Amino acid sequence: MRITLINPRLKTWSPNIYPPLGLCYIAASLEQAGHNVDILDMNSQRVSDKSLVKHIEQSDMVGIGGLVTEYGEVVRLVKIIKGYGNIPVVLGGPLATTHSEELLVASGADFAVIGEGEQTIVELVKVMVTGKPLELIKGIVYRDTDGVVAHPPREPEKDLDSIPHPARWLLDMGRYSTHHFKTFGIKVPKMKSTTMISSRNCPFHCSFCCQFEHKWVARSPRDMVDEMRDLRDAYDIRGIVFNDDTFTVSKKRVLDFCSLLEKELPDAIWYCNGRVNLMDEEMIQAMARSRCVGIAYGIESGNQAILDSVHKQITLEQVERIVGLTKQAGIHVTGYWMIGILGDTKQTIQETLAFADKLDLDFYGWGITSPIPGTEMYQKAVEVGLVDPNKKLEDWSFHAQMNLSKDCSYEELERYNNYAFKHFTMERRWGKHYLWNWQLWWEGLRTLVFLARKRNVSELLRKVVVLLKH
Repeated sequence: MRITLINPRLKTWSPNIYPPLGLCYIAASLEQAGHNVDILDMNSQRVSDKSLVKHIEQSDMVGIGGLVTEYGEVVRLVKIIKGYGNIPVVLGGPLATTHSEELLVASGADFAVIGEGEQTIVELVKVMVTGKPLELIKGIVYRDTDGVVAHPPREPEKDLDSIPHPARWLLDMGRYSTHHFKTFGIKVPKMKSTTMISSRNCPFHCSFCCQFEHKWVARSPRDMVDEMRDLRDAYDIRGIVFNDDTFTVSKKRVLDFCSLLEKELPDAIWYCNGRVNLMDEEMIQAMARSRCVGIAYGIESGNQAILDSVHKQITLEQVERIVGLTKQAGIHVTGYWMIGILGDTKQTIQETLAFADKLDLDFYGWGITSPIPGTEMYQKAVEVGLVDPNKKLEDWSFHAQMNLSKDCSYEELERYNNYAFKHFTMERRWGKHYLWNWQLWWEGLRTLVFLARKRNVSELLRKVVVLLKH
C-alpha cells in the first residue's frame, strides 16, 4: 500500500523543530513489511489545505498522530481528507489512545491505534490488503454500522531492539539537525544535533503526567550507540538530545552506555532527562566522562507537601544534593517548574520561587499548571469542582486558563509566572542568551512566517511582546 503519515501542526512554537520520531518508527515498521511510505510533517513544512489534498491523492491510507492539545487540528485534517475521497484514515498517538471514541465520532476517521503502534499498524494494513477479519487485531478502535468497537489492548513491546530504527530517511533531516544545545544556553562547539528515544514509559506515577504504561522498557546500550553511529555516518550528526521521559531509570544501563560511548564515539555529546531520586555521584561522573553536557530535572515545586501530593517521590534535600553534584561535574543543569499545582497557595508558590533561586540552575523552564485530561490531577480537579468535565477537547490546550490553587486568582498566577520568567531568565547571566542569540530570533521569525493560522500568529506575537517588555 501507499501510505502517508501526517504530523499535525502544533498550536505553539518552539525554537527547535524536532523530527516526528513516533511516525518515523511506524514508517520503518511499515516499510519493513513491504509498504511504500512517506511522512508529511506540518511543523517543518508549510502545507496549505490544497497542497495537503494533492499530497495524499495517490495514497491508499493516511495515518495521523497527535497530542491532546492537537485535537482540533487532527479533526480538521481528517475532515479535509475525507472530503477529498474515501481514503481510510488511522489515528494514533496519545490523543487517539486516551480519547479514541470521541475522536473517531468527531472526526469521521476509520480507526484509532491504542498505545504502541508498530505491530498494530502492520497487522491492520495487512487486513486492509487481504480482507481478513478485524477481530484478529488487538489494540484498535474502529467505527462500524453498530457504532464504535474497541478491541482489547495489545501488550507493550518487551524487546525494543527488535524494532527497526526510525525512518529518518523519509525526512529532510536538514530541517531537524540544528544546534539544539544552543537554545538551552549550553556552551559547546557548534555541531549538528537531533533527538533520539532510548526507552518507553516511566515507572513513576506523578499525578500530572499522562502515561499509557508505567512498565519501563529500554533499548540496549549497543543498539543506542549503533543508532548514534548511523546518524553520524548518514547526516554528520554528533549531538543527541534523548527525549525519554526518564533516561536514568537503570543505573547499570547508563553506566554501560557511557562506557561504550567513550570507546566508540568519543566525539559525540548528549543531553537527557534525569530524576534526582535515581542519580548518584558515580552515575553523574560517568555521564560527564562520556560527554553528557546537560541534564534536565523535573523539580516542579519548592514545597515538600506539594511534591508529596503529586506523588513526585523526590525530596528537596535530594534536589539540592544532586543539582550540586551535577554542577560540580561540569554538566549544565535545567530545572522544570510548575506554578499553580493543585493545592498550591501564595505561600507555597513563593517557597518554590525562593527554592529555585537558591539552586542557581543554568536554565529554568516555568509554566502554569494545566491538568491534562486522563491524568489523576485532572480527575481530582473535576471532583473538587475546579475543572468542568464537559469542557470540549477542541477547546483544550496547555494554555487553558485553569486555576487549581487555593487562594490565587488566575491573574495572580500569571503574575507569578511572568515574574519567574523575568527573574530567572532575563535578569540572570543567561538573559543575554535570549536577547543576543541570533539563532533564537531567526527561528522565531521563520516560525512566524510559517504559521498560517491567525490564532497561532497572534499567540507568537504576544510572546514576543512579553519578551521585549521584560
